[in-house]
Amino acid sequence: MKKLLLFILLAVCIQTTKAQIPSSCMVPFALQTHYDADVKHLALKRIYYQNSPYKDSITVPQNYQDTIWQGLAAIFNLTSVIQRDSVFDKYCIHQDVSYFVNHQIYVGVDLAYSWTQQWQNLNTTTGITSLDNLLSTYGFTVTGFSTFGGNYATLTTTQNINVAPLCDSIQTFGGVLYSEPNSLVGDGNKITYNKVGNDRFYDFTVGYGDCPAGCTGQHTFKFKVYDNCSVDYLGTFDVFDPMGIPSPINCNITTDMEKEEPANFKIYPNPAEDLITVEAIKLVDGVYTVFNIFGQVLQTAEFTKEIKISLKDISTGVYFIRLENHSNNEFVNYRIIKK
Repeated sequence: MKKLLLFILLAVCIQTTKAQIPSSCMVPFALQTHYDADVKHLALKRIYYQNSPYKDSITVPQNYQDTIWQGLAAIFNLTSVIQRDSVFDKYCIHQDVSYFVNHQIYVGVDLAYSWTQQWQNLNTTTGITSLDNLLSTYGFTVTGFSTFGGNYATLTTTQNINVAPLCDSIQTFGGVLYSEPNSLVGDGNKITYNKVGNDRFYDFTVGYGDCPAGCTGQHTFKFKVYDNCSVDYLGTFDVFDPMGIPSPINCNITTDMEKEEPANFKIYPNPAEDLITVEAIKLVDGVYTVFNIFGQVLQTAEFTKEIKISLKDISTGVYFIRLENHSNNEFVNYRIIKK
């Protein structure tokens, strides 16, 4: 009843720009670093909503992520818009509760199996090659074991993956009684994404007021991203709570943009006139892609150690190179200048 009364008192406050603001869909390294889990959550949410076969993939498919990344980048790159600063630098809005991306799972085991005693002793390696390889691939280690209410191990990873099919795979091994994500409950800050035709809509919500039981107050920033990477700020939507919106966190991730360097790559010369060299410090199984500021692909090819990219056929200006490493599903974006 309490929440019903509060929602009746909601107020809508729309302050629209009424204009498409030009932007870039290239993903800065700072955004990639801080929002990987959020993008994969949104991609998985869309995959499950569409009942896509990809819901059985432990690794989140890149094609589902790319469109979300590009629109998010278009908003992030609007450094002249104050509401963009509120979203990324002041309130630092992330998806607080995800039912798709979890970093911890519980696995119930039968201690009559000799390998399960390894987990009881907090040793991740079981001696079962296929199980050990599965856990190693996705970065899981045994971080706890409990005998309260049954015998179960807590496995933890830092990777952002689709844990549901991974749990299904673990459950096929003899000695495993169940395997399930340690899903958080409640509410909090959130990001929602919707695509209508070529237009993408992003809502960034600050939740407050008894969020463990369901936030009674919300402040939402709404953006629309067009196919050409221009952006409309659509205004705010408020559900008021007497406690009031909390103070900003002020994480200021934009300052990370000044320190961006692709750790595993050297790119030179930059600026360049006709030719630019991309060199991998470590051998990779990779692909490079050259984009213009609107996110249009100009060149793409595979590389492993070093490649020379011709800039002769493109105009003077700012461009971006996306460097993908297939061996670990990571990528970075680097700005280059054609003189």
